Amino acid sequence: MSRKIVNMMMLLSGMMFVSCAAPQFFTVTIYESPSKNVRLQTMAVVDEGKAYSHPVSLSEEQMTQVLKGLYVEVDTTAISLPFTQNSGSDSRRRAFSDREVQFFAPLFVKGLQQATPEEIVTFFETAEVSDLHEATTSGGIFVREEELHIILSNLSVKTLIWQDNAEYQAPYRLAPLEPINPEPGRLIFEPEIFMVPAQSTGWLTDLKGKPWQAAVLYKELQP
Repeated sequence: MSRKIVNMMMLLSGMMFVSCAAPQFFTVTIYESPSKNVRLQTMAVVDEGKAYSHPVSLSEEQMTQVLKGLYVEVDTTAISLPFTQNSGSDSRRRAFSDREVQFFAPLFVKGLQQATPEEIVTFFETAEVSDLHEATTSGGIFVREEELHIILSNLSVKTLIWQDNAEYQAPYRLAPLEPINPEPGRLIFEPEIFMVPAQSTGWLTDLKGKPWQAAVLYKELQP
């Protein structure tokens, strides 16, 4: 066997190893545009040996209820969210605006219907807020048994537009679960009686920062 063939085989083996070692990768694109995307992402390690309850069918009404009931609470004495008015030591704002709920709800439903037990639905959205800056919101959702889990990794995080450029680093849209600038706070659902303690997920601990997470008993919500 020639050295050229051996080297080629070694190169292919290395590529396969890198591919297998990657913690996650995208599989199906539900929606794609320059400023938004919703995609399925495979998680290499299923948490605690438990697969996700996918595919699963939720109604758009159920998804809309969950998204409209999500709020973010942060301590504004430590850090403030962009585009919000500070009114005391604690600030609360909806995680998704009415426009975002209307846009993302049907796409999330479609994604969960197509996801496998090893995939979650991820989302990404960015908007220009000036000639130099943009705001990024991203995260993921999945269902496990009776619980709908929402991961909010970034909420209107303000960055320089040039930072999201492959010349400098991997574009943020390729890492929707990775917090850009981790912030203290929590994601809650109202009424809180429908919330359950969010389970620890192995892949969350591998991220640079800790995203906000909430789990909702979505089947118990009344129309």
